Amino acid sequence: MSDAKENTPNKPNTPEGQNKDGNERRRSRGGRNRNRNRGKKEGEGQAASSDPAKSGEVKASESGAKEESAGGNRNNRGRNRNNRNKRREGKDVKASPVSEDVQSEYDLQKDLYDINFSASSNTAVYEETVLEKPVIGITCGDLNGIGMEVIISMLEDTRIAELCTPVVFASSKLASYHRNAIDKRDFQFNLCDTIEDIREDKNNLVLSWDDNVEITLGVPTDVSGAYALKSIDAAIEAAKGGKIHALLTAPINKHNIAANVEGFSGHTGYLAQHFGNDVLMILSSDQLKVATVTGHVPISKVAEELTEISISSAIERLTSSLKRDFKIVKPRIAVLGLNPHAGEMGTIGTEEREIIRPAIEKAQNNGAIVKGPFPADGFFGQGFESKFDAVLGMYHDQVLVPFKSLAMGSGTNFTAGLDIVRTSPDHGTAMHLAGKGTADATSMRNALYTAIDVYHARQAYDEMTKDPLKKQKEKS
Repeated sequence: MSDAKENTPNKPNTPEGQNKDGNERRRSRGGRNRNRNRGKKEGEGQAASSDPAKSGEVKASESGAKEESAGGNRNNRGRNRNNRNKRREGKDVKASPVSEDVQSEYDLQKDLYDINFSASSNTAVYEETVLEKPVIGITCGDLNGIGMEVIISMLEDTRIAELCTPVVFASSKLASYHRNAIDKRDFQFNLCDTIEDIREDKNNLVLSWDDNVEITLGVPTDVSGAYALKSIDAAIEAAKGGKIHALLTAPINKHNIAANVEGFSGHTGYLAQHFGNDVLMILSSDQLKVATVTGHVPISKVAEELTEISISSAIERLTSSLKRDFKIVKPRIAVLGLNPHAGEMGTIGTEEREIIRPAIEKAQNNGAIVKGPFPADGFFGQGFESKFDAVLGMYHDQVLVPFKSLAMGSGTNFTAGLDIVRTSPDHGTAMHLAGKGTADATSMRNALYTAIDVYHARQAYDEMTKDPLKKQKEKS
């Protein structure tokens, strides 16, 4: 037997074209259906006509009917298309004239985004003078946080003492505890009983308490907050006495201080109260400067805190600070709206129309270019902040979220309007990092540099804008 047979299935031995009964094998279902379409065989089903002529007549009649039907359908289809085209012809619809208010709003929007400012330098250049080395007071922050750690890491750089005279307000025991915790035992402070004992070119520490305070790194306790406040009070006293030129504050935990000090909401408000100044919080970095009309208030109270007067005052303080503290000749300030899409022409809120825009209009003659109110989301999303020297938001997170997204770790918190220069890093107490020696001192260092720069800028600005008659008297 051949291999071909072995690999071929057994089949009945029947002639080709027949089944096992010898009958003609049926065609496939497809073939059977095609035969039906062609007509049944003569003698099957309905009998075929025996008259060829009649048969021809029938076929001719059927053919004509088909042609007539086809022609009729074509004509009907053409008529239907024409009818449909006629039905699609619509009436002319004209828009109603735009109201004067709406047209005015659109005109304002066009002007709002005209922000192609001159590329010429906007920074003041002062005459070179011999710079006085400022005394910078430094508070220790929450005792259980990273305050002392980043202070020590910052002051390890001996070049700092060439730029300023650092004075830390704390205790020797606190300093020793943190030096040991982060293995910086070689670092030494010049311990001073009073501010009068500080020495230039040294890292000074003024003993602000003698108590043995329990330190629990990473846990904000009642005593860690209370003694952080003692450090702040000691620095305020030195500033009021003219013993320090600027103040750098390490991070605190607001909650554990507020538990003992009614109404305490942070450094900014506390310092404003003690110096009797109207202040404005500015977050500053090389990329961006932002400020807020309202400070640390619940979001539910932001709208009721906003008034035309408060917004105008914030614009004025921001303008003044940009000129005096940051050497910007004619500040370009963007003001954000309060509501989504800046109120959408009053659809989502009316604060933009009623209080924000009037404040902006009044600020135009204040030596600054002020534009707004801008929708906050699109403003930062399209990078418009790069066109301005500063951005004024209505509330804290509206501008601090984008600021920290762009400049977290390198920014500085600056309090505009205080009699004394005050800065702080842009981060918090970072309790989870306390005592590990891993806290980054970059923002603390930048805050120190900002304090030094602002101090010198103020000195130069005040000299430049001094009363000419007073200058003449001083010379004579």
